[in-house]
Amino acid sequence: MYSPKIRDDLIPRIYRVAKGARVPMTRWVNQVLERALADHGSPEDVMNDQQTSTIEQGGGL
Repeated sequence: MYSPKIRDDLIPRIYRVAKGARVPMTRWVNQVLERALADHGSPEDVMNDQQTSTIEQGGGL
């Protein structure tokens, strides 16, 4: 099974938030992803929203 790499700079932030919530990091990440996907309908919608947000903030793709 494919296991995507989480950016190294995000790991300490995820660790602190999950620890504060008293849940394992994997459970916290799964919950965040489930909510994001539910809010946007599909993985493609999430990526399209991210790209639009980046462009609106003056960034590129």
